Amino acid sequence: MQELMFLGLFVLALGIGWFLGRREAIRVGFMVQPHGSALDRQYFIGLNYLLNEQPDEAIETFIRALEVNPETVETHIAIGKLFCQRGDVERAIKVHQNLLARPNLTRHQADRVQLELARDYLAVGMHNRSERLLEELVENTSPLSAEALIDLVKVYEREHDWSKAARVGEKLVRERPDFAVTLAHYYCQMALVPLRQQEVSQARRHLQDALRVEPVCSRAMLMLAELEIGQGHYREAVKVLQRLATADPDMVPEALPLVRRCADNGALDLGDYLDAAIDRGPPLIDTVLARADDMRLQASISDVSRFVLQQIQVQPSLRGLMYLIDLHLDHVEGKGKENLLVLRGVVEALVHEKYRYRCTSCGFMAKRLHWQCPTCHGWSTIRPLKGRETA
Repeated sequence: MQELMFLGLFVLALGIGWFLGRREAIRVGFMVQPHGSALDRQYFIGLNYLLNEQPDEAIETFIRALEVNPETVETHIAIGKLFCQRGDVERAIKVHQNLLARPNLTRHQADRVQLELARDYLAVGMHNRSERLLEELVENTSPLSAEALIDLVKVYEREHDWSKAARVGEKLVRERPDFAVTLAHYYCQMALVPLRQQEVSQARRHLQDALRVEPVCSRAMLMLAELEIGQGHYREAVKVLQRLATADPDMVPEALPLVRRCADNGALDLGDYLDAAIDRGPPLIDTVLARADDMRLQASISDVSRFVLQQIQVQPSLRGLMYLIDLHLDHVEGKGKENLLVLRGVVEALVHEKYRYRCTSCGFMAKRLHWQCPTCHGWSTIRPLKGRETA
């Protein structure tokens, strides 16, 4: 049903384009007879194909019937986009190449066609051709430069050419400040190579660039903290970790191994750090359980149990419930212990099946953190689930 509605709208657009093209031809004296022409016959043949549920033949007929002139360029662009969306990119390329070869296009129309042709090439993996067309649009300061930059970074991203992606991203972020989130990840990707090669200074520069364009980039802070710990700079690492806890408390669980290393070295107090993260908002259960483990070193079982229970009453959690069961198992005998073990088995099975992360853009679910969503390819869109979302 939806496809028929879309095809109906497409035919309407073709009809409008055909009418405007014929009117223009009559105005300039190109068409003498407005009715009963071959164009009319082609148009009705196309409608006949459509009524007989032969959409491919109908579209081909409409394309042949529709004259290319300045008033019908947008219609032809729409035809090419339709082919591309349906997966017939080869036809889309032919339509847009044919348009681009027309000498009577305005500058804006030529730029529009060139942009669509570049997207066609990008869709089939012809990155070199797409890159060349997009760079030309950017260099000519086209009004479509911002759109061309967006597609150009996609080319470099697919090729994993992070330095070029960052260079283009720096231009794009001036037009679209929200692109800073993605640009920060490009710098993080650039830092991975020098980190593997133990080129600490260069890796640090890339991570500092990431935090320059996006001061709350959790990934850059985690990578920088790990780098500083590796160099024995625990106090510098603590500054970064405290910055992370303030900017994005939901990412504190990802930092726990680093936080514990700093605590073991005496650079920070683990309890104070976790308390500060918990106080900044409803915490993730990982943060709560880490604090509970730290409390067990000094507090009584009842105090720890009361703390965890208080937190999971605010934000229900199966993992929190399983922690409480484990906490009391050694202090229960007989039938009560058997019942707790049965309950623990049920809760553990439920926890095992649960996803812990979800993409805020497309809804992709995961059991581990991805900095880039595998489905929609958005950066920093995957976030930890918390509270009733995981209960």
